[in-house]
Amino acid sequence: MSKTQTQHESKRKLLDAAFSVIRTKGYSATRVEDICEAAGVTKGSFFYHFKTKEDLAVEAAEYWSSVTSELFRDAPYHQAADPLDRLLAYIDFRKALLQGELPEFTCLVGTMVQEVYETWPAIRSACSASIGGHAGTLEPDIAAAMEKYGVRGTWTARSLALHTQAVIQGSFILAKAQGGATVATESLDHLRRYIRLLFTETRPQAAGHGAQEQELTGQGREEGEPAKPQEEMAMAATADVRLTEKADTKDWPGMHYVFVERVGPIPQNAGLAWTELHRLRPEIEKHNLITGYMSLYRMDQNVYRAGVRVLEKPQHLPEGVRYEKYAGGRFHRFVLTGPFTQLGAATGLAVQRAREQHLALRDDFNIENYVTDPRVTPEDEYITEILFPAG
Repeated sequence: MSKTQTQHESKRKLLDAAFSVIRTKGYSATRVEDICEAAGVTKGSFFYHFKTKEDLAVEAAEYWSSVTSELFRDAPYHQAADPLDRLLAYIDFRKALLQGELPEFTCLVGTMVQEVYETWPAIRSACSASIGGHAGTLEPDIAAAMEKYGVRGTWTARSLALHTQAVIQGSFILAKAQGGATVATESLDHLRRYIRLLFTETRPQAAGHGAQEQELTGQGREEGEPAKPQEEMAMAATADVRLTEKADTKDWPGMHYVFVERVGPIPQNAGLAWTELHRLRPEIEKHNLITGYMSLYRMDQNVYRAGVRVLEKPQHLPEGVRYEKYAGGRFHRFVLTGPFTQLGAATGLAVQRAREQHLALRDDFNIENYVTDPRVTPEDEYITEILFPAG
């Protein structure tokens, strides 16, 4: 090994040691001797690389940014298709890192800046750059979510990104004050709820709720007005219903399906099922990535399922929801373009056309798959697939 390589290795050891010692003792209480001992190098080696402990701290902050950026760059939260889901998954990832002893999961730059913000401006600047730089990695997803869901306000993607770091750093302080990660975990849970609430006004309920649910449950009717029976809905005027004339046949893949099931008259129970699913959705999302919304129903058995597809076999589901690994299969598909209020008429029309086209059907659930996102799609351009199991 060359002299240059030895010097480089000894510097890396000192920086790694600084991570551990400063997070354990704090910057002020850490001595050069402590870092040298932890690194297994001499004081002569320390002063070869750094003029002072302050110089070490500045480089340690920069090195911390480099090391952690690799961790976050390769983290799984980037895989979510939806920008808001990526942001929520980021918080879940930060929560998953709250493992081990306090010095193992707390932040080096957050620890240092609390002590040195007034007396060591060079260290403060390095810590600010580290925290702000990491916050900057969240800005594109926040900005994309704001654009996608039409969020407007006095706050910006930058301010929310920095707020996430304020909560995370504050959670570390609480963990140190109480001697454990539990309070930090609870703080991140609150941060997750807060971010979801920011988008609640514009993040729509799944299709099947809202306008369609009013049609199915009778919500929005004048007091005393009876709900429309399913037969009347199916016979509603269809002149304005944009439904494909002929069915095509497609393979529906297997999926992990999480749902609320109601048995009984579907016009009444569909809306109730969606209401219950939306109530439980935050708990589902804590541990599972939702990839879509769809309902499965059997008119002959009066069974209706309001549900979501999740990426993998679900974990830690709340009481009140069920899980099924749905096998999929071949389906005859009609496509409706238009608001959810037309689904009743469209379904009746699809049944009529299926009969006219002599489509062979098998004994299984029908599917309504809600393709477009109502948060960013005009109501008259909603796309819903109406699928009948092909025989």
